[in-house]
Amino acid sequence: MDFQTHPIVCKYMVDLLPVGVVTVLEPTPGIGNLVNALSGYRVTVPLDFFDVSGCYDAVVMNPPFSPMDIGYQILDKTMGMSDIIIALMPWLTLINSKKRTHDIKSYGLKSVSHLPRDVFKGSRVQTCVLEMARGYAGSTAFLFPEFSLT
Repeated sequence: MDFQTHPIVCKYMVDLLPVGVVTVLEPTPGIGNLVNALSGYRVTVPLDFFDVSGCYDAVVMNPPFSPMDIGYQILDKTMGMSDIIIALMPWLTLINSKKRTHDIKSYGLKSVSHLPRDVFKGSRVQTCVLEMARGYAGSTAFLFPEFSLT
């Protein structure tokens, strides 16, 4: 089953970008909801993310969750490509691997936004948005935004 990012969630993710961002990588564009929300930026949308190189001001993404190891590989690779990452990921990203949790925290985890289950109707995966900034060492905020998806 294909789960696309709801436009309201896309806007929320884009609103997390700091002032000054110009170039953005959206590594897994799907039908383009995030790309559409990033209309004010210079967005790179690759056909195959694993063929992409270079550096970007930010990465904004909702990588595939199935198989999840691909999503984790994409997250890991983007940590070397940008100082800012906004990633919609399963909650398990933070709790099912000591190494991954360490890598994310070491990179810099500014906030984790809990997403309600109805954001992805029919999905059994609980999701969150990770707001990451290279070198951030402060406390991580846990946010609970409310979305009206109608």
